[in-house]
Amino acid sequence: MESIEDQKSRRVIMVAIDETEMSISALQWALNNLFASDDRIILVHAQRSPISYFATGSSGLMVPSDVLQTLENDIKKSTEKILAKARETCKAKNVTPEIEIQTGEAREVICNAAKKYNPDMLALGSHGYGALKRMVLGSVSDYCVHHVQCPVVVVKPKKEQAH
Repeated sequence: MESIEDQKSRRVIMVAIDETEMSISALQWALNNLFASDDRIILVHAQRSPISYFATGSSGLMVPSDVLQTLENDIKKSTEKILAKARETCKAKNVTPEIEIQTGEAREVICNAAKKYNPDMLALGSHGYGALKRMVLGSVSDYCVHHVQCPVVVVKPKKEQAH
C-alpha cells in the first residue's frame, strides 16, 4: 500500500477521451511526452444523456421508456468501445489507467473531473475545426483551457486528420 507521501509525489495526468481519433492521439501524446512510470493517469469520458437526443426546448416531451432503454444500451456500448480502445493504448505502454465516466456535456464533465482529481496536467484533443465551426459548435478544449485550474495541453490534429 502506498504511503500518503508517495501519493503526494505522484503526478496526476488527466486525459479527456471521446469517440474521435483525436482523443486517442491526445492519449498517445500524453503517454509519450508527459507520463512517467510513477504517475497516475486518469481517463475522463463524458457520456451523453439519452434524453439529450430529444432536446427540443420543450420540457413536456414524453419519450417511451423502451426508446430510452435502447438509447441507454447504445450509449453504454459506445462508451465501452471508446474505453476499450483507450485501455488498449495504455496497455501498449504498460499503463493501467483510472477511469472516470460522467453523464453530461463534455466541457462540464471534464471541468468537474478536474476539480475532483486536481490533476497536474490535462490533455485533450482538438477536432481541428475552423473558426466558423468552432463558433457554431463551441470548443470543448477552449472552454477547458479557460475553466480548469491546471495546465492544459491541446493536441492538434495532423493536417490529414483535421475536419
